[in-house]
Amino acid sequence: MLPKIQTAVFKTTIPSLNREILLRPFLVKEEKILLMAKQSGEKDQIFIAIEQVIQNCVVDEALDISKLPYYDIEYLFIQLRINSIGDFIELEITDPESGERKKATVDLNDVNVVSSDVGNKVILNEDTALIMKYPTLDEISKVTAENDVEAFFDTLKYSINSVFHDDQSYEFYSYSNEEQIEFIDSLSVSNIEQCKDFISSMPSVEVEARWKDEKKDKSLTLKGINNFF
Repeated sequence: MLPKIQTAVFKTTIPSLNREILLRPFLVKEEKILLMAKQSGEKDQIFIAIEQVIQNCVVDEALDISKLPYYDIEYLFIQLRINSIGDFIELEITDPESGERKKATVDLNDVNVVSSDVGNKVILNEDTALIMKYPTLDEISKVTAENDVEAFFDTLKYSINSVFHDDQSYEFYSYSNEEQIEFIDSLSVSNIEQCKDFISSMPSVEVEARWKDEKKDKSLTLKGINNFF
């Protein structure tokens, strides 16, 4: 029998929980999962692969990755990328000033989770309020609409945790898609604006891509897991 290779583990923190966990770097078997998903070019396949790889690499088996907010998944995947492959990524970006394609460098150690102080309660009227939440990776993967308006309302559907009305709480996920849409369509324009504030302020993982041209050093803020996949 061939010997088993021992794999080192490392600590990182889940941003939303402020809790330390142990992860192992991903191995060739996880690399194959990621490569196959990338080759497919399908958004849902990429998200499934990322979730599967992170879950495989979690040493704490009690942690269910599927329950974590999307930005936690982004952050954990980047920490896995650092400890499995390396700190730096070389990529091509479009210079926003010249419109030219440039080779840029990203130092993944500079990744930050950017958040705001917007609360999770949206007051609809004196009797009713929405209790909001941040969508999971599974939920974000279901937002497939390319139209910005449809994408917003899909995201909103997965961002409502419960409806509090007349001292009773209604778990939003427990109702059918048709009932959820009907409820959202009944909201006022000002209610929707409050929901937009919550969604636009969701925590995000950001890092600077840096490059040089003939005159100066330049940088561009990157968001989203696709930049690090």
